[in-house]
Amino acid sequence: MENIDVSDEFTFDKEKEIARSFSKRFQWEMLVIGIGQALIWLSLWPLVIYGYISLPLASSVAIICACFAYLPSHEAQHGNFSRGNPKRRWIDSFVSHFTLITIMFPHDLMRCTHMKHHAYTNNHEKDPDYDTASAKSLWEVIVRTQEGTTKYQRVAEVYKDDPAFMKSFNKGMLVGMLYRSVLLLLVVIFPLETLFLWWLPSKIGVIYLSTFFSWYPHYQTDIGRYKDTRFWSHWMPRFFNHSMQLHFIHHLHPGIGHYDEPKAIEAL
Repeated sequence: MENIDVSDEFTFDKEKEIARSFSKRFQWEMLVIGIGQALIWLSLWPLVIYGYISLPLASSVAIICACFAYLPSHEAQHGNFSRGNPKRRWIDSFVSHFTLITIMFPHDLMRCTHMKHHAYTNNHEKDPDYDTASAKSLWEVIVRTQEGTTKYQRVAEVYKDDPAFMKSFNKGMLVGMLYRSVLLLLVVIFPLETLFLWWLPSKIGVIYLSTFFSWYPHYQTDIGRYKDTRFWSHWMPRFFNHSMQLHFIHHLHPGIGHYDEPKAIEAL
């Protein structure tokens, strides 16, 4: 049998070439999910206020929307709608801002911290997601998601000398304050509706996202390429956890669209 030089057969350049072939398609699925869930969530308010549907039913739908709110923004944060075209960057910004309304997270804050997560995955000092990724149990994940702005204040202290980061961070914090102001206003006018349509779903959504985006993919992993993210299995059908079992491929090649990751893994 002919010997094959493994170093020639498997190279990083070939890996990137294959990955680039899956990093071109417009992510229309994410656009539909992102805009769709936000529109559904917004429609729940008049439907409940005017008595067309019950608050418990609407709250259940709002929780589902919250669980689907982050992934479209995640694609936008990596520019997977604009694909490097400056004329299409507004799509990234619009989709991310709009879809995140459901969980009250600012796009600019999410983007700047997520980029640092990719740059310093599992670094206990520099990875903004290390608090949840390093949790020892699901309960610990839940507790750590309740820190709120305290977590981001710690992150800001780490990157206070990074002007680009701080510019996005401060912009995001302003939007976050706007969300809180609107929330407080709605609490006065529609207390129960605000509690069960926005506050509670956003809390559950953040726990869900922290579990499947941060904890499971990075649990007990190391630092370094091919080491910082893992395969894992789960009883839940993969559509309901956004196929995060395959999240390792995203950390290797963030430009690959989410719904193209299974085919990309086979090719790679």
